[in-house]
Amino acid sequence: MFEAALGSSAQPYRWQRALAEDGDLPEVLIAPTGSGKTAGVTLAWLCHRLRRPESTPRRLVWCLPMRTLVDQTNSEVRRWLGSLENEGLDPGGVLPRADDVHVLMGGVDSGRWVEAPERPAILVGTQDMLLSRALMRGYASSRAAWPMEFGVLHEDTQWVFDEVQLMGAGRATSAQLEAFRRHELARASEEGRPSGRRCRSLWVSATLEPEWLETVDHAAPTKVRRVDPAAEDDAKLRKLVRAPKHLSRADDAPESPSAQDEKAYLARLANSVVDAHRAGHMTLVIVNQVKRAQGLHDRVSKILAASRDPAPALALLHSRFRPADRKREMDKIVNTGAQADIIVIATQAVEAGVDISAAVMFTELAPWASMVQRFGRANRRAELADGADVFWIDLLGALEGDDKKVEKQAVTMSRPYEVEDLREARKQLASLKDVAPVHLPGPGDIDPPLRVLRRKDLDDLFDTDADLTGFDVDISPYVRDADDTDIRVFWRELPVSGDAPPKPSAQELCAVPIGLARKWIKAKRKLSQPLFFVRDPQWRRREGQPGSTPPGWEPFRDVPFPGLTLLVDVRAGGYLKSVGFTGDPKHVPEPVDPSEPAPDTAASPMAGYGQDQEAEGHDDDTLSESGIPIHLVDHLRHVTDEASLLCEALGLEAETRELVIRAARWHDLGKAHEVFQDTMRRGLDGRSVPEGVLLAKTVGKNVRHGRAYFRHELVSALAFLVHEDWLRGADLSAYLIAAHHGKVRLNLRALPRESAPTDSGRTGARFARGVWEGDELPAVELGGTERWEGGNLSLSIMELGWDEVTKESWTERTRELLARFGPFRLAWLETLVRVADRRASRKEGRV
Repeated sequence: MFEAALGSSAQPYRWQRALAEDGDLPEVLIAPTGSGKTAGVTLAWLCHRLRRPESTPRRLVWCLPMRTLVDQTNSEVRRWLGSLENEGLDPGGVLPRADDVHVLMGGVDSGRWVEAPERPAILVGTQDMLLSRALMRGYASSRAAWPMEFGVLHEDTQWVFDEVQLMGAGRATSAQLEAFRRHELARASEEGRPSGRRCRSLWVSATLEPEWLETVDHAAPTKVRRVDPAAEDDAKLRKLVRAPKHLSRADDAPESPSAQDEKAYLARLANSVVDAHRAGHMTLVIVNQVKRAQGLHDRVSKILAASRDPAPALALLHSRFRPADRKREMDKIVNTGAQADIIVIATQAVEAGVDISAAVMFTELAPWASMVQRFGRANRRAELADGADVFWIDLLGALEGDDKKVEKQAVTMSRPYEVEDLREARKQLASLKDVAPVHLPGPGDIDPPLRVLRRKDLDDLFDTDADLTGFDVDISPYVRDADDTDIRVFWRELPVSGDAPPKPSAQELCAVPIGLARKWIKAKRKLSQPLFFVRDPQWRRREGQPGSTPPGWEPFRDVPFPGLTLLVDVRAGGYLKSVGFTGDPKHVPEPVDPSEPAPDTAASPMAGYGQDQEAEGHDDDTLSESGIPIHLVDHLRHVTDEASLLCEALGLEAETRELVIRAARWHDLGKAHEVFQDTMRRGLDGRSVPEGVLLAKTVGKNVRHGRAYFRHELVSALAFLVHEDWLRGADLSAYLIAAHHGKVRLNLRALPRESAPTDSGRTGARFARGVWEGDELPAVELGGTERWEGGNLSLSIMELGWDEVTKESWTERTRELLARFGPFRLAWLETLVRVADRRASRKEGRV
């Protein structure tokens, strides 16, 4: 396996071979920097899939702390899988192909991985993207997609959390989620009901102690593999951990955090970097703030431009680039080979596992665990016999004393880190002359999390409805430390043409720190014309031409919160292609073409998946616009067939299979409602359909319902409960039917802008999601010997408390389902029905 993936000359280390031969992956892997952790874990999982596919999780998830590492891991894993395909080692199709590697980036093209849950796959993403989805609040993802992403990530998945010391708040969250999954698995076994395939977690780092993973619900892991270089047969690993890295303190420390001293500091540092650079090798400079990196890049660039000597290449790496610009900078490093004549200016985005090797390194003082990771980028491959030169910059050196002014300056200079963490690192550095791994002390203690996710918190997050004011639960304290959170923005020229809501592609999105975003937005609010917009979930398509506000969006008038996605008018500026996000209004970006595919997806056979994911608004029903008319009875049959095939491919037990197939059979009965049929008929664009034939899909695009916010899936669920005489045994099927677009789930209430019924005789009638008390639904043949006989709908189930007809309320029923089955199982069943519906709809659109 290793030779086939990495090349015939590649030989695995003994620990890598043992990992592949063991029954399961461990819970914790502690291995030196540069020892091949990514390859070791990935190829070991592939070996397990090949030998024991029935007991090895179908998906491998690499959860990484930095975006730069995501791009590198994606590229390497795709290359390995391509090599394995060429070797023909997988006749049974139990391994993922290169097409089955998915990068989680957000945007409209981010859902492909969700729609093939039976395929083995490898997912790669930052902890922001992955943990937010594991908490059912996916950053830069459609609200309607949250339950599906959650369902897939918590079923049949091997999680790998890399560089644990950099995870911050996410470390405890990852441990708590593992504890919750284990609890639900044990509970299902005790109750004798289907539990699904289990998930597992593996935490990986060179600087890690198992005790860091002990939480209120998760014991410290006991299945730990520590890699001891002295015990390795291969002298290469022993050489790596002893590769010389000569440490000295730089003379370029800033005097204070004032703007003038900062400017002088960057000027001195730029000259030192250029002077210390070794021709034909890499010089790596790591600073702690993006703005500082951009300023240093500008100064080094000017020095190199003025030099008469051949200048080295210059690259800038940080997390505030759009994907194409970040790839351009990464390519400067990757494509120049091992003997790169280049100066790289970077932030901590480069410290976590990025496979580069510098002959000269400058690094600002950082917490000890981060310093260890940074040292790992110098002489990484032991290619320099005389060693690398590592210079550390003492950010606190000029700030001696204990008065309040000095302490305040020290806090400012230490950002984004805590000043005490930097002081502890200074103590460690004081006695070191060489920072090869063999000389470094242990990782020491790590700060405990400020907030820990409890089971009740997770159950609360299962409700994906925003509150009545439009806000969601803030998950950022469970994802990253408070000072390390982002929003995402994309720029467009406004006004837009047409009346379709603009949707961001992955290639447009740029991460912006919340603090900078707040200042940027506040400065522009003085203008009469709004420049920042947020999705409006209650937007309705207007007749006629759109105004200055983009369709489906509304002016953003609040303060930014983690995970927010904003559409920004290019006139707000804030981005420069060469250096990334700046917040400077003079830097007006050129919008990215939203049709441009994300890296490595354009040629994939899965490329069409995810492009038709659920629209954000309650009033949108874009999946009912197929380009051709589809009869309702045909669509119900198609979805039922797809559900059966999906359950068979997943090897699901008979009880689960019957449940999913029945929900598929009933899921779109509500489309027989007169409101929906009126919409379908108006969208035929001249196509002839016999009178009386019920339609599930229509021809035209962007045809809105006559009733605001009408949701056919609510009608389907109500009709099913009527058919089942409102019995509690029908609750799970009714929930799966209602939830198949992700918009009617735990709650059943009218939306804030929804109008009461206006028909005569209906004044004061109950209403919710465009459905009115007493609505009539005609008879429909559902297939499989089932039939809806027709009848009227009751919404008394939306009222809290007991009703003589509908019995317990919808809220009580769904909360009891959540308590009984747990969030992981319930979301997984929800996902199966939705995947079957999407697959059938996609095939119908190709007829």
